[in-house]
Amino acid sequence: VTRFPPEPSGYLHIGHAKAALLNQHFANIYNGRLLVRFDDTNPSKEKDEFVENIIKDMEALGLNYEKITYTSDYFPQMLDLAERLMKAGVMYADDTPVEQMRDERMHGIESKRRNRTVEETLALFKEMQAGTKVGLANCIRFKLDMQAPNKALRDPVAFRCNATHHWRTGGKYKV
Repeated sequence: VTRFPPEPSGYLHIGHAKAALLNQHFANIYNGRLLVRFDDTNPSKEKDEFVENIIKDMEALGLNYEKITYTSDYFPQMLDLAERLMKAGVMYADDTPVEQMRDERMHGIESKRRNRTVEETLALFKEMQAGTKVGLANCIRFKLDMQAPNKALRDPVAFRCNATHHWRTGGKYKV
């Protein structure tokens, strides 16, 4: 199975076309399937117009995909998994300002919020899901190695709160 995951925040460009055609090529070589899953996780930038145009462009490229899905199809499972990971102690809620968080990650400094209790983190996650002022100030981060040589792996953000209306799910999901 190969997957083409465009984000519906713009039109396809040459890089997208190359990726889509390579995925189709590998699916053909190995007698596999090509799946398209729109990565619709940022409602601030996405529009149905982009989805429609991407589908037209894929047809113009001659892509033979099996089906189209959307990341938003899996929002309930993603929220459930997030809660399970928080209860396991591998994720935490953090309200550190973005610039400070970036600086701390670059220097391998743990967030002051890293050792929040599971109960605090779950309560803040509920605030995020409700889109409250407190929820909007928080994100959910993975607890990884703050000394990792790959700085992108230093407690990356997994969930942010965004109260923007989602073009598919409306106002139901704010995380």
